[in-house]
Amino acid sequence: MRTKNSIYNIFGVVILYFTKIMVSFIGKTVLIRVMGDEYNGINGLFSNVISMLSIAELGIGSAIIYNLYEPVKKNDLAKIKSIMKFYRKCYHAIAGVVFGAGICTLPFVKSIVGDVAIKENIYVLYIFFLFDSVASYFLSYKRSLIYVNQINYVISIFDMLYVFGSQLLQVAVLLLTHNYLLYLAVMVICRLAENIGIHIYANRRYPFLLDKDVEKVPDNVKKDIVTKVKGLIFHNIGTYVVLGTDNILISKLVGIIDVGFYSNYTAILNPLANVLKQAMTAVQSSVGDLLVEKDRQKSFQVFKRLELINFWLYTVASVCAFYSIQNFIVLWLGERYLFNEKTIFWLSLNFWQTGMRNVLAVFKGAAGIYYEDRYVPLAESLINIMASIVLTLNFGTAGILMGTFI
Repeated sequence: MRTKNSIYNIFGVVILYFTKIMVSFIGKTVLIRVMGDEYNGINGLFSNVISMLSIAELGIGSAIIYNLYEPVKKNDLAKIKSIMKFYRKCYHAIAGVVFGAGICTLPFVKSIVGDVAIKENIYVLYIFFLFDSVASYFLSYKRSLIYVNQINYVISIFDMLYVFGSQLLQVAVLLLTHNYLLYLAVMVICRLAENIGIHIYANRRYPFLLDKDVEKVPDNVKKDIVTKVKGLIFHNIGTYVVLGTDNILISKLVGIIDVGFYSNYTAILNPLANVLKQAMTAVQSSVGDLLVEKDRQKSFQVFKRLELINFWLYTVASVCAFYSIQNFIVLWLGERYLFNEKTIFWLSLNFWQTGMRNVLAVFKGAAGIYYEDRYVPLAESLINIMASIVLTLNFGTAGILMGTFI
């Protein structure tokens, strides 16, 4: 059953991300053609800023998912209900914190963006991105139970409907109205619709979630969640600083137009990375189920097989990306959107290096190993920021990518 669910999950994820790649290209192309490079740059920049605010999630989701594996395997409904109620309270509080932090960041938005020639109020645009992030916290916590039950492909179906619906409606809005505010409004409405759909599905599949007689979370579970969250705080900060600050640094040190150019390349590489990553993370719930059995030899055997598969997938993909991505950009947008070959080299190398962490991340997540190596991401973050700033002054956008690699 575990293998069957893994196959379904991988199949669903791969279809989803190939669908995302296809419709995202259509959406980005229309955005660039209709609204211009600066709007494209703002899209990428605000997405980075909002992902910074999402650090407030603290990794609570990952810690709680780990604590759901055992009660789900034992069908301990009382414990599942108590953990899910605690999860809901946490995510509602996080929504408030993210919104508060977003409002506090509002006065600095203009200085982050710099001078741009757009007609809309830059603060209003930022608020739309903030609402899109905050809305997801109110209902999305029920995804975790679907995930732990190894039916991730259900979430993939909802995500696919969201991608198709939002992108097609956004393209229609741009072509018919040329109104960027309506474009963002569609994004927020479709996100809400997706989360409401998952919420309703979870309630119907797991009706016990609607029960009122819910016990308090056991003290040992709460203590374990708190310990793991302490470790995850450092990991989330490290992940954001290393992988989420590139657009902000490019905007401040190079220019908003280059943010748009960079987002064109990441629009190609990120979906490809996500396909490969999700093919690995799709088996995390099955790995979690395997680790509950405490068969170390079998677990290590599975780890080695997944690591070998991941190595070949990323090695082939990164080499292909290096040799073909420039031609793709020319066919898609034209020669004036090209970066130099040095920048492409570092883009491809970072793509490979980041991907090589996937299997380790799957096993760390399934085993709940977050606290033990909590200080490593802080050192990683400090080195990344210092190296990126120094190297950008000498090598431009390529310097930021060198800093990420270092």
